[in-house]
Amino acid sequence: MPSATPSVSVVVPMRDATPWLPSLLAALVHDWDTGFELVVVDDGSQDGSADLIRQLCAHWPTERWQLLEGKGEGVSSARNQGIMASRADVIAFLDADDRPFAGRLSKPLHHLASNPHLSHVHGGWWRCNAQGERQQPVRPWDEGAGFSWHQFMEHKAVLPSAWTVRRSALLQVGGFNPALRHSEDVDLILRLAAAGHQGDWIHEPLVRYRIHSGNASGRLEPQLKGLLSVIDHHLNTLPNPQVGWAKDQRYSTATWAAWQAWQAGNSSLALQLLKGAMASCPYPLVRRPVHLIEAMHRSSMRIGAPFNREHLLASAFWRQAESMLLQR
Repeated sequence: MPSATPSVSVVVPMRDATPWLPSLLAALVHDWDTGFELVVVDDGSQDGSADLIRQLCAHWPTERWQLLEGKGEGVSSARNQGIMASRADVIAFLDADDRPFAGRLSKPLHHLASNPHLSHVHGGWWRCNAQGERQQPVRPWDEGAGFSWHQFMEHKAVLPSAWTVRRSALLQVGGFNPALRHSEDVDLILRLAAAGHQGDWIHEPLVRYRIHSGNASGRLEPQLKGLLSVIDHHLNTLPNPQVGWAKDQRYSTATWAAWQAWQAGNSSLALQLLKGAMASCPYPLVRRPVHLIEAMHRSSMRIGAPFNREHLLASAFWRQAESMLLQR
């Protein structure tokens, strides 16, 4: 007799994830009564991650978990493989190094069941250090983030571990773009929005997002350039009357990326990204330095990072940045 269809398939791509898997699975058990299935895709681990999954799930019913061998082609391909192998009508994504809170699965399921017009829902998250200690809550809805194409382009707030999507919507748009190694989530939400799929916020944190040197956020330059490439690709689909708005979005995204590089201590990358942004700068000369300082301050406050304006203005980075900003 075939087993019952799970309520939600939890798709977890992993590569060399042994430090994180015990806490991930221990946290998932808090949502055991949702009737989920776990679909883990091992994308080329060399540290025994697959054996550890088998050990941790050995006492689970066999219909509650799958372990798939990935192709080593990156996170987009691994997630797509998990989607295709899943049995539920709803997919909850989790990255192996993040840790879900209790309700990570049940709350999105309830929200989707209560709102059948929605194709996906997204919760907030806590930024955490490598040890999982909470540092800063992220509540994108407080800043007006939304899920229409234009709303999302202006805020670009997405974390796969806090995102739950109907399987039918994923299949309709073709899942993640396997050619992308970075910002594949941004690209997918934009394609969902362009296809008319509606999303909504769950106004509470669903996961701890762990920041550490081994995750994708630690590979700063390809991550930031990947984001800019994805945004540029989608903005190029706009008709000519929206050229001004598109320039604003290119510039704001590029200056945010420059702040990210500066915040990480990579001033040369920050200057490189800022230089690339100048062709899209919508501000008059006198406004440019002030705008960049304000944007850097807002971005720092958003993640709870200190921002010392005087230290910035006295730095070698700022002298070069200001000179660049004031060039005609």
